[in-house]
Amino acid sequence: MKKYNTKYWKVSLPDDWEVEEDDEVLAIFNPAGMGELQISAVKYDEPVSGNTLLDFSEEHIEAGAEPEEVTLGEFDGLVLDYELDGEYGCEWYLVSGSLFLFVTYVCDAGDEEQEHDVVEMILESLAVTAE
Repeated sequence: MKKYNTKYWKVSLPDDWEVEEDDEVLAIFNPAGMGELQISAVKYDEPVSGNTLLDFSEEHIEAGAEPEEVTLGEFDGLVLDYELDGEYGCEWYLVSGSLFLFVTYVCDAGDEEQEHDVVEMILESLAVTAE
């Protein structure tokens, strides 16, 4: 396992997974794998509420996705999944105090179980970086 640190959060990754980072999104993936995790972070001035998470996920909820509450590492929030145009998508809306993480995992429909355990392990390692 290897650690990856950002300004606001950190995560543990399997050694064979890679990271590509730009100004807005961190992409995490296994080059020989099925899908890709993407993580975006926003640091607010005030703690983020559960109602705000519902607002963020409203489009998918209105389309029929059913959000579930989740705790991953030091973050709490909502997770929902869906299939669209032959792709499987899973989205997590996670908060720890005033830090919001928007996490997505996308792969071909039918392949979602291939990396499920690894993706879950990665997300369970999420932690806030000490400022």
